[in-house]
Parts: sequence; C-alpha cells; structure tokens
Amino acid sequence: MSTKSQEPKTPTKKHLARSLREQRERRRMLIIASIVFGLILIVLIMGVLDQTVFKDNRPVAKVNDQTIRTEDFVKRVKLQRMNRNSLAMQYYQFGQSLGADFSQYIQSIQTELSNPVQFGNGVLDFMIDEIVINNYAKENGITVSEEAVQEELQNQFGYYPNGTPTPENTPTPYATSTMSAEQYLIITATPTAEPTEPVSADETEVVETTPATEVEPTEVVDAEPTEEPTPFPTATPYTQEAFEENFNTSLETYKEIGVSREDLIDGLRNQLIYEKVFDKITADVPTEEEQVWARHILVGSLEEALAVKSRLEAGEDWDVIAAEVSTDDSNKDRGGDLGWFGKGVMDPAFEEAAFALEVGEISNPVQSSFGWHIIQMVGKEVRPIDNNRLQQLQSQVFADWLAAEKEKYTIEKFDDRIAEVVPSEPAFDTRLLQ
Repeated sequence: MSTKSQEPKTPTKKHLARSLREQRERRRMLIIASIVFGLILIVLIMGVLDQTVFKDNRPVAKVNDQTIRTEDFVKRVKLQRMNRNSLAMQYYQFGQSLGADFSQYIQSIQTELSNPVQFGNGVLDFMIDEIVINNYAKENGITVSEEAVQEELQNQFGYYPNGTPTPENTPTPYATSTMSAEQYLIITATPTAEPTEPVSADETEVVETTPATEVEPTEVVDAEPTEEPTPFPTATPYTQEAFEENFNTSLETYKEIGVSREDLIDGLRNQLIYEKVFDKITADVPTEEEQVWARHILVGSLEEALAVKSRLEAGEDWDVIAAEVSTDDSNKDRGGDLGWFGKGVMDPAFEEAAFALEVGEISNPVQSSFGWHIIQMVGKEVRPIDNNRLQQLQSQVFADWLAAEKEKYTIEKFDDRIAEVVPSEPAFDTRLLQ
C-alpha cells in the first residue's frame, strides 16, 4: 500500500485575517493589563510615600510663604513633652529629698500633657513666633555666631572652658528712703501715753557699785597643732572629653524621639536670637517710675467705710481700727500697709484714688472689686522698679510688639492636619503622682 506524501496546506486569506486579529487582541490585552498593573503599582507607591515622605513634608502651618513641616512640628512637640516630663521628675525628686509636697506642680504638668492637641497647638504657636522673630532679626542685622551657639551648648552642661563665669551683678536693692518727719508721724502716730510724775533727785535711790576687780592678762601661749589638718578632696576637673561624653549620652535619649544634634543646635540658635531681639525691643522700658506708699482699711460696705472715716476724724488710732475691722487679712495687723507700688498693679479704682492723694491725706470711701477702702497716702516719689515688676513690664512690651509684628503676616494653621499628626509621646509617668 503506497503512502501519499502530505504537503502543507496553504493558509487561506480567511485564516490569515483571523490569526492577525487574534494577535492584535492578545497584544491589546497585554497592554491593558500592563497599564492596570502600572496604575495599581503607582497607587501603592503613592500610598507608601504619602505615609512617609509626603506626610513628613506636608505643612501644618504657613507664615506667608514659609511652611512648618509635619516632621519638624512632630519633633518639636516630642521634645517639649520630654522637657515637661523631665521637669515633673525634678519636682518629684525635690519632694522626696526635701520632704515637701510638689504634687500640685506635677499634677499641672500631667494636665498639660493629657490634651495632646492643645499642647501641640501651644508648641506650634511658639514655632510661628520663632519665624516672625527670626525674620525681624534678619531684617535688622541681628545675628548669632557659631561660637556663641557652641558656648551656650557647653554652658547647658555646666562646662566653662574659659573658667567659671562670675555671676552677673544684680541691681542693688533700692534702700527705702529715710522717712520724713511727716511720714514718721503718719506711721507711728499713736494715742499719747499718760505722763508719769517726775521723781526728785532726793527721792532717787542711790545704788552703790563695786568697782570691777582688775584681772591680770593671761599670757598668750603659741600652741602648735598636735595633728596635721585633714586635707579636703580635690575636685575632678571637668574636661572637654567629659563634656562631650555627657552631651553624647543625652543625645542618645533625644535620638529616641527623632531629635538630632542639628535640631538641638538650631534650638539653641533660635533661643539666642530670641534673647537678642527681646533685649532690643525692651531696651527703652523705663527702670524707674513714680510710686506711692499707701495703707488702707478694707470693709464690706459704704456704711462701714463711712464709720471708719468718722472714727479717724475723731482721732482714733489707724492701726487699732485696721486690726479691728479691716477684711484684708494680709496686712490688717500692720496697719493695712501696702508698701510702695506703681501704676498698673492695683485695682484701677483704688490706684486712681491713691495716686490722687497728697502725703498724709486720707481718702473718702473708695469702691473697688474687693470692697470699700479708706486709703491714706504715706509717700510719693520716683523709685527704681523692682526686678520682678521690671520683668513683667518687659514681657508685656515684648508681647505687644510681637502681636503687632504678626499682624504683618498671613498666618495659616491647618487644624485637621495638626489633630491628625500631633504626637502623644513621650507619655506622662503617672507613677510620679503615687
């Protein structure tokens, strides 16, 4: 049986057309699948980037065209939370070593840290202030050298390579001026004591005194010490190496919350710039002012105040009346003495009445938010402002300047973003309140 050779069939045009269509369809499906896969990959990558790179760079606030990035905000909040926790620990240790109760201060810090959003907003406000202050410094040629920053860093760790600095002289306390005769009479005026009858010289008892026995001086003997004094231990010098070691140890703790050496250096630089700007803005705050020295008797009603005034006009002693009827327990037993004070310290109505008096003059009843006063002016003069009050005045002047300076800027805070990223770590250690 013979076999026929099988020759390949020649594809027809119909077969070729169908084959081409199938190839084009497969190619199209592959392209679509590649595009879909690429889009899915892009979405996944964008999601990862959004939670890492983009998230950290997204702004939480803008000051004109300057932004405060999420990463910087989060680090600053963590740093401030760490500082507040450290302060709470110090209070706890003080309490343990001194046997004192610092729980109210520790509780206050716990309350601060228990509201992360509110705490974070406070930190963000400070960061906004830094931008405004630093811009002012640049505009006015206020700079801080790297040497000054390094020196401040060393000072923070108690390292003084050029020797321990001599404490700056604090203003000499202002000595109270000598009371005038009029002021002395105001303060010391008391009912005149009944005079005692004079005693004649004949009635005076003469007491004989025995002369003191003369005492021979003792011979001074040069005594030699029997033992050599015990030498005091010599303090170990604080070296550059010891400073670096202490700083690096602290830095490891800061690194746990993402704060680097550069972040700490930037913080010190901002602090020094703040101090220079503060000094410039407050340079013209006066260091002395007109003050009055006054005393008062405080009662609850107009009728009581009028009764006090009548008793004084009748010649009764001010100190006796104050101790008897004044409701100001802080000074009633010393004649209601308020000492020296300037303007802006007392209740406005009280202050206006006190400054309007002449030395020695007693006011009519004056109503304030505390009750009814009878006021007497003891003295009025220009006096240096004490340190605490001077700092208050300087702080107020600086705060007013900063508020006005911020009005020049467009400031935006992104509240939703803040609430989303603000950290609640490091957490408060509740064991400090146990």
